[in-house]
Amino acid sequence: MPLQRAEITTAARVPLFIFIVLIPLLAYAGYEVHAAAERTAEYQQQVRGVQGLRGRVLRNVLDEETGIRGFRATGERQFLEPYAKAKAELPGTFAALERDVSALGIAGTAQLADNERRLTAQWENEVGEPLLARQSRPQMLALMRRGKQLVDDFREQDRFLQERLDSAARDADRSADRAIADVSIFVLAVLLVLTAAAGVFAFFQTRAARQAFESRARYEDQKRIADALQTAFLTKHLPSSPTLSLHATYIPATTEAQVGGDWYDAFELPDKRILFSIGDVAGHALEAAVVMTRARQAIIAAALHENDPARVLERANEAILFQDARMVTAICGYIDPATLEIVYATAGHPPPILARPDQPSICLPYDGLPLGIVAKATYRTFVATASDGAVLVLYTDGVIENKRDLIEGTARLLDVTRLTIAEEDPALAIQRRIFAGTAPTDDVAILTVRFKAPGGAQRVASIGALQFDGLALGATDGGGNVAGASTPGVASRRADDLDARLRALLALR
Repeated sequence: MPLQRAEITTAARVPLFIFIVLIPLLAYAGYEVHAAAERTAEYQQQVRGVQGLRGRVLRNVLDEETGIRGFRATGERQFLEPYAKAKAELPGTFAALERDVSALGIAGTAQLADNERRLTAQWENEVGEPLLARQSRPQMLALMRRGKQLVDDFREQDRFLQERLDSAARDADRSADRAIADVSIFVLAVLLVLTAAAGVFAFFQTRAARQAFESRARYEDQKRIADALQTAFLTKHLPSSPTLSLHATYIPATTEAQVGGDWYDAFELPDKRILFSIGDVAGHALEAAVVMTRARQAIIAAALHENDPARVLERANEAILFQDARMVTAICGYIDPATLEIVYATAGHPPPILARPDQPSICLPYDGLPLGIVAKATYRTFVATASDGAVLVLYTDGVIENKRDLIEGTARLLDVTRLTIAEEDPALAIQRRIFAGTAPTDDVAILTVRFKAPGGAQRVASIGALQFDGLALGATDGGGNVAGASTPGVASRRADDLDARLRALLALR
């Protein structure tokens, strides 16, 4: 419950000032202190890294010089191994040293590193390489003296470089000490502030506990109402026919904050077709359950006046927008028990799955925006024909989002539908396999339709569920008569009507 203006007493103003002003300031100061300490530590590490590179350069230079001297003194070529190794390593080591010295930005160090590299190259060209060749003793002694002079010059440059790096390291240590002191002061300030605010915490703790209890009670009331709404509107008795058997299951979310927005429906229409729908309302709690009832009723009402599922969704979309409701995903359509034809449309919902015996399960085509987003949205009608033993699986996204990976969840569902196609209750079998050992984090609804081929004469070249600009063409039986005709006269008139509609369709194309 928010504080009212009259409730902000003098006693509460100081703690509120601490929370609103001082704590953000302390947090900012702490961030700055922490950042300074990190910068200091990083700089120390860089200085030590450069010191290490300087030591490697010095070691390689000395290895070169002692290797040549050993070779010239003994004549044994094994003394040339450290010389060759050091010579090979020096270019890369010098490159790393010059790069890191430049990054430090210490005055004069870049020039010193460059001098060291230049003296090393001069020693190799003027002393090292000539000493490898045969020389007279006076020439060799002259080269040795020249080499000693160059090495002494190198050592002097290296001493200057080391002194500057040591000075930078001492400065970094002093900065680190200051950063540690700043951190200590910051921690002390935070402790003082928290101590001063302890009384506020004690006061608001009791108040928050009371508000939490009241909120919990309100939530429980909403949950009971939402569960009652959802349970009341779930279809308890599914239609059936000799060629169709429907099964469904619904699992409410186990997470307490997530209550009710999924539904499924299936009804037998007067012409024996099965109207089905399944959907999911964005969000949770009582409002989602209320929107769910409005959405499913809008689809049912539209389906009573439309034969095209796309038009059903368009009318339902307008109804939902008119009520200023939240977003809804849905699938609706019709199944003809006589032809096993499925005519459906989707609105932002996961695709229906068709599982067939001894074949991989497939996702049927789907598209369309969710309901309740855009006015005058248009949807597309899809047509599929099932075969004997096939199972149509409709579901809400709680089935495939169980592992928080939609691709993996869909692939798993395709495998499960293939494995459960022969089960007596496919919907229950899918639920048990998907959620084996786990509980859903969102509401889950599954509706399945098993198909059985109709008996009797074979059907040939039937035309079913074709729609074009409002023209609907009925199916014909094997003898060319319009399906469903009760007398020859009626059959003739319907055949003439079918012929006229076909001609109109061809003329429009």
